[in-house]
Amino acid sequence: MTASHAATTRPAERTTTERKVTGWTVLIWLGSFFFVMLVANIFFVYFALSSFPGVVTDRAYEAGQAYNGEIAASRAQGELNWSVNGDVTRNSDGIARIEVSALDAAGNPLTGLSVEATLQRPASPEPARKLVLSEGELGRYSAQAEDVAAGRWILQLDASSGTEGETFRSQNRIFFSE
Repeated sequence: MTASHAATTRPAERTTTERKVTGWTVLIWLGSFFFVMLVANIFFVYFALSSFPGVVTDRAYEAGQAYNGEIAASRAQGELNWSVNGDVTRNSDGIARIEVSALDAAGNPLTGLSVEATLQRPASPEPARKLVLSEGELGRYSAQAEDVAAGRWILQLDASSGTEGETFRSQNRIFFSE
């Protein structure tokens, strides 16, 4: 009887308490999930808006109204057939050198121009750096800017001869490596 009794006994069964999924449990899980998503979205929106507001100009409407004038100025610039070439270099100590050469339609150097350069970071609220280029050789203008950090910059060149309508404007993106 002992031998047959050992064969018929089963191992001890574990008693588990089964947790039922009720409507309240599902509601708490869904509410928790959406609360975490809401907090994450608020976090990302706050830091996106506090780091860079995305405003390029404070007076967008006025800039839009002046757009036809900019198109006319661009056409007048194209009719001049000026050839303006620039070279921008940066030393390891952070000094940037801007050199510009300007030639008229016949290939003669343009002298006596008033040339200004503006260096600005594309996504930074720091103010732009304005430089006045001085003429060295005939038709060659240069200037230096100190403490120019590595990275992306926008270089805008404005040259005018003093004669009505004879202006040149160029805007280029440049990159300074370390």
